[in-house]
Amino acid sequence: MRVFVLGLVLLAGANAADIQLRTLTAQMKYNESEFQVKPGERINLTFENGDDLPHNFVLCRPGTDVLALSLRQMDKPEEALKNNWLPKDPSVLAHSKMLNPHERQSFSFTMPDKPGTYPFVCTFPGHAMTMNGKFQCFPQGPQLSELRFKLYLGSWKKLPDFSKLAVHREGAIADNLIDLKFDDYKNEYAVVFEGKLKVERKGSFRFFLAGDDGVRLLIDGKKLIEHDGIHPSGSIREGALQLEAGEHAFRLEYFQAAGEAEVFAAWKGSQFAITPLSRFLPKGWEFGATSKRREFDPIVLEPKVGPVLYRNFIADAGNRAIGLGLPGGINLAWSAESMDLALLWRGAFMDAGRHWNSRGGGHQPPLGYDVIKPLGAPPQASEQRRYLGYRLDAQGNPTLRWAWGEAEVAETYQAQEGGLLRRLQIKGALPKDAALELLRGVSAQAKGPDLFVVSSKPVGWQLRCVGARLSGGALQLPLHEGEQTILYQWNP
Repeated sequence: MRVFVLGLVLLAGANAADIQLRTLTAQMKYNESEFQVKPGERINLTFENGDDLPHNFVLCRPGTDVLALSLRQMDKPEEALKNNWLPKDPSVLAHSKMLNPHERQSFSFTMPDKPGTYPFVCTFPGHAMTMNGKFQCFPQGPQLSELRFKLYLGSWKKLPDFSKLAVHREGAIADNLIDLKFDDYKNEYAVVFEGKLKVERKGSFRFFLAGDDGVRLLIDGKKLIEHDGIHPSGSIREGALQLEAGEHAFRLEYFQAAGEAEVFAAWKGSQFAITPLSRFLPKGWEFGATSKRREFDPIVLEPKVGPVLYRNFIADAGNRAIGLGLPGGINLAWSAESMDLALLWRGAFMDAGRHWNSRGGGHQPPLGYDVIKPLGAPPQASEQRRYLGYRLDAQGNPTLRWAWGEAEVAETYQAQEGGLLRRLQIKGALPKDAALELLRGVSAQAKGPDLFVVSSKPVGWQLRCVGARLSGGALQLPLHEGEQTILYQWNP
């Protein structure tokens, strides 16, 4: 497929889609991960790199393993560098150039005629794992047929029992699109739409519904979705069911109290895109149910000039997690429930958007890449160890403090080239045979008296620690009074 670069002004034709795509600063992600397009459709894409790293956009054939595509470049790094990290592979259909930080490019390409899911990715080294998305390229599905309406007059706060109401007016709808074109009635009415949907082949189908005010959808006489009461149409609800091949009865019930009068319905199958069944289309309808879209705008925490702490619910680090982002892109999450190091990762630190907007709104995962889980699973609360809080030095570096028996432990972290140095300062009497688990649930091999190599996929790493020993599938460090250090390093 040839790509034509048009500059910054796009000339959109009648059968063209204008798509805006940009990068999220310090997150190693695109701002959107999915687009709905049609087979044979002309795409005018503007790609903007607002990040401080170079990024590109590479569209591939369906079924392409975009991570493997990107990683194969490292087999011949000099050749890949000369080609500006664009893979020379027949799976590549269209691409941007490698955009420098804060650069923008606009270009056009035509989607293939074959329906399918077309993945896209940034192929700069190390970016593909988190920086990817997909073009859902499918035609529109079948429309309603034999669509009719029945209009009822009255004032309601909820959907009425239509079997007990007298029909005020009824008739056929010529274009088979659900629409509220009752010019003589602005408020206080209800309407039932009934028609048929033809299913070409047996499968699973999703239906979408929104209304201002109450709305209900029934397929073959069974209620599938309902959003009753008086409300705006901003929230799109979703329901799914299996349907046999053939015609199926479609029924939509709606009532209008006062104010705006809007109703939206659509459906989607495995062989076709979200297809509207109504004339009214709410904003974002092509992405489906409202609840599945991004909940919050990102609030990226960036340790640019000094360390950044993030005390909150962190995925795989527990409810009392302390995240620490260090300048240079080395990050960790430590558990104040078990006094264990739960996560290490590189790149971007954390997105605080979820917890800033809704405290307690779930666990937030790291933003970066090459995530290491030394203990293999979220740490469990410890009854033996007690959290004593932390102190910050003049530069903002924390000393994490905890007790074990009569001993007090002061734990600090320092970024090293390609890794992280963990330092323990212990004062006082420890319990007998006290040992700190450094690895659990991962496969490790001793490569020397103080070097242990972990061959986990997709991230390989190693650990250096004097006195550590493998025992029963875990790596343990017997503790003693004084200083002990552990160095975690990603494999080069």
